[in-house]
Amino acid sequence: MTTKKKLVKQQTAQLTPKSDTAPVPVAVDDSARLREIRGLVKANNHSTLDDNLIVCQIYMESRFDAEAAAGGSSAKGLMQMTAIATKQVYKERLKKDLGHTPSDKQSQEAFQEAVAFHGAPQIFDEPTNIQLGTEYMQYWVDTTSTIEDAYKKYRGVENGIYYKKIRACADKLKDDPDSMQPLRDMVK
Repeated sequence: MTTKKKLVKQQTAQLTPKSDTAPVPVAVDDSARLREIRGLVKANNHSTLDDNLIVCQIYMESRFDAEAAAGGSSAKGLMQMTAIATKQVYKERLKKDLGHTPSDKQSQEAFQEAVAFHGAPQIFDEPTNIQLGTEYMQYWVDTTSTIEDAYKKYRGVENGIYYKKIRACADKLKDDPDSMQPLRDMVK
């Protein structure tokens, strides 16, 4: 027996002609995405770092675009996790599970898992990407002497500008948690 699909609603509005190229302002509540990201960070921050730091870091890395993928790099997702960073997280997870440094064979198996995960669509899952990125940040917090040094290692640059921008943004965001302006100012 074949069922007939019911027409929900038919479009009757006239389409904009191709010749009409004038920009039209559109009201967008971008603070809604900020609130959404803040909730994701609160639920998935696997580091000792303040949530505002992570929110600002995510904006710096991906402008809150879960599908972000940097050209010429393996960086993916909200926190722009690279294949090398993902390998490090998988090795650290294994080390914690074992209670000691994994053997070379165990490390290689963890690296293979990490590469497979990094190549799968799951890397773009927002909560998962935040968990992975914050675990990677915590690795650097634990192995460097300062938070600024941890951010240098995360970003792979030796100057402290990256962290200074994120720190200043986080301080402003603390005072006005629903404002996108500190984030916009940070990336100018």
